[in-house]
Amino acid sequence: MINDIMLQAPQLRKNTETTCVMINCESGSEGRIIEKIQEIAAVKECVRTTGPYDILAIIESNTVELLKEIIENNIRKIPHVNATTTLVIASRS
Repeated sequence: MINDIMLQAPQLRKNTETTCVMINCESGSEGRIIEKIQEIAAVKECVRTTGPYDILAIIESNTVELLKEIIENNIRKIPHVNATTTLVIASRS
């Protein structure tokens, strides 16, 4: 369950790909990982969560390819990140 985040359609820009990246990491490393993720320009929000995931990052980009690059070459390579689960927002009302 993702806590403390509610995305509403007006908050998300049109003509962009928006992705929610849920991150599992080593216990105690959350703060350092969040700091690194917040340095990525396309990251709109990054928060600590409770439940099956430790961190949630909201990323916006003009292309799916750029989102893939950010997730694979930036987020997944941060030390102590164990796994990510990605949800691409398919439509907005």
